[in-house]
Amino acid sequence: MWLPVAQEQRVDVLGELGVKTREVWIALHGYGQLVAYFQRHFRACVTEQRAFVFPQGQHKFYLNGVSGRVGASWMTKDEREKDIENQRRYLSEVMRFVRNQCPNARFHLVGFSQGVATGMRFLGYSPEAFTSVLAWAGSWPPDLDAKGLNALREVQFQGWFGDDDAFIGAEKQREILEWYRGEYEWVPEVGCYEGGHAFDKAILKSEIERLERL
Repeated sequence: MWLPVAQEQRVDVLGELGVKTREVWIALHGYGQLVAYFQRHFRACVTEQRAFVFPQGQHKFYLNGVSGRVGASWMTKDEREKDIENQRRYLSEVMRFVRNQCPNARFHLVGFSQGVATGMRFLGYSPEAFTSVLAWAGSWPPDLDAKGLNALREVQFQGWFGDDDAFIGAEKQREILEWYRGEYEWVPEVGCYEGGHAFDKAILKSEIERLERL
């Protein structure tokens, strides 16, 4: 059985949320990351009219053994459907909160690693439409439903993969693109940067600015 309970979840913000805010980026971290550290990648991208919102995955754990550094994740294979459902509820509340604070803003989504699939699954269930999606070094979900696929086709989408990514290698990247082209008949924009499973800060900043102009 499942018992509904009320919880408080961490959400960090960079920039100002208010009536003058024009662009809000919902930034979803990767597996084993905490928003306190993840947000550092975006500090140089904050402007007077652009803010970043960082929901943190509901699952926290020790990265090594039973002590030391702590990380967070969005889901595991155990009860994955319930995790996805809970993600949608949580992120929907985040969106409603941000909209109340920023009545004149557009929404964008940037996901890294595990945050990519989390965000792409959420698109079709968000109470607010997204203008663009920046999918960085993450596996795209192979199980999008019709609502998710329709929402994906409505946004400006840009994917990025590293040429030396130990987690999303060249073969995995090909599999992802072939699946989406074949199963979903959707050919997205994809770029490749030099490096591994990490942000290229120059490209990240440039892409955020470019996607806002579209």
